[in-house]
Amino acid sequence: MENSVNDLKGSDIRVRFAPSPTGHLHLGGARTALYNWLLARSSGGAFVLRIEDTDTERSNDAAIDQIITSLSWLGLDWDEGPGVGGAHGPYRQMERRQLYADAAERLLAEKRAYRCYCTPEELDGERREARKREVPYVYSGRCRNLEASVDAGNGGGGRGRESVIRLKTPSEGHTLVHDLVRGEVSFENALCGDFILVRSNGVPTYNFAVAIDDTAMEITHVIRGDDHLPNTPKQIMVAEALGKKPPLYGHLPLILGPDRAPLSKRHGAVSIEEFRSRGFLREALCNYLALLGWSFDAESTLFSMDELVEKFSIERVGSTAAAFDMDKLLWMNGHYIRELEPVELAERLEAYLPGTKLAGLPGRDGNPDIDDLVPLVQEKMKTLEDFVELTDFFFLPLEFEKKALRKLTGNDRAAELLDAAAEALQQVEPFDIENIEAALRRKADEIDVKLGKFLQPLRIAVSGKTVTPGMFETLSVLGRDKSLDRITNALTLRDVGSQSSITQDQEDAG
Repeated sequence: MENSVNDLKGSDIRVRFAPSPTGHLHLGGARTALYNWLLARSSGGAFVLRIEDTDTERSNDAAIDQIITSLSWLGLDWDEGPGVGGAHGPYRQMERRQLYADAAERLLAEKRAYRCYCTPEELDGERREARKREVPYVYSGRCRNLEASVDAGNGGGGRGRESVIRLKTPSEGHTLVHDLVRGEVSFENALCGDFILVRSNGVPTYNFAVAIDDTAMEITHVIRGDDHLPNTPKQIMVAEALGKKPPLYGHLPLILGPDRAPLSKRHGAVSIEEFRSRGFLREALCNYLALLGWSFDAESTLFSMDELVEKFSIERVGSTAAAFDMDKLLWMNGHYIRELEPVELAERLEAYLPGTKLAGLPGRDGNPDIDDLVPLVQEKMKTLEDFVELTDFFFLPLEFEKKALRKLTGNDRAAELLDAAAEALQQVEPFDIENIEAALRRKADEIDVKLGKFLQPLRIAVSGKTVTPGMFETLSVLGRDKSLDRITNALTLRDVGSQSSITQDQEDAG
């Protein structure tokens, strides 16, 4: 049996993303969805979302919701499905069981499939025998040629037992898969065996349901992870037994960690929800995912979604496993953040901050607005989460970092420099960036200290940190009163050398 290559192009192309709802959408699944979506959008074809929930013990609705939420956040919209008014839900296999039951009955009637009454104990015995002989286990086919009366369970080999339905597969020859990524792959039919199509409880197996859905939905290209490659000959056999033409297949290589081991949680965040909660932008994540296996040329790295749609082709997907690099993703995300207009970055932050410790604080009770702070930190940010860490001291009771506290208490001139800074700031009018800078520079010259050394204890006093937005901009946003109160608090610290942090619980009481 051979899966022949065709030349489908343009609007005839139909692809699908078909996750199992047993957990969150992870990087590998998201890349698969992206490649399918790009193939559909670049060709003017259709992108179908199908939930493969025949694993009834592990599938759950919460996972389906997570998958839909993650795909929607990434901007990977699908074109059809149950629902009205354009609100398409995904197809769900367990809602299509009659389709699979009808196909199974047809295969039985045409003698392309048969009922198998073997018990688990009998099958375990066959497996033990295969292990003893050190050969791959293949079902013996003992029920393949049962008489019709026995097949119906009326005594004999059936003995009234529950049955599964198996496909009659060839015992000789090979099934060839003309893989769009890996090239031609050959599978020996004898090692496939008569596999199960329908379980004894009537639930279809993965390979049976997938093959029926792909042909019923007229899917032309199946692009998926190479862990599915061993399933491909079985799905081709089912399609051909039903007289259908199988789709074209392309199997994507694994995504590896930096240590070249399969990507896992120990390599960092792997679910799309985690990346979203850590403040990555969808544009950066899609751009990075596209490069985990695909390239346009040897130099280009940054692509907008429109550019990816324009340039993507399955022919440029490589067969070598790609390594996930968090540093590169952070660099790329920082680039996208810096490219945003400040007003758009502020909008992204407004949507992001409710899930953080700054929820509800910007713009309330005299606090600065997000718009006030974006110009101060945009160039320093690699993720939206960085905004929280760079600006929390504007909103929360002041907490000194260990390193900052050591620098402050270990500086013999800290009190002198803070007194001088407070004196300078008291005279600034109006209290804006330009006048603050001029006043502090004059004071540094007056007491004969370099500006950097002059500002270091001031930075720690007003922020509790060693790294902040620009000092003059920070003071301007904090305002004169809050800045002076924090300097006073720093000057009154006692015995802080042994403390890991100090929290100013009753800050700005006046």
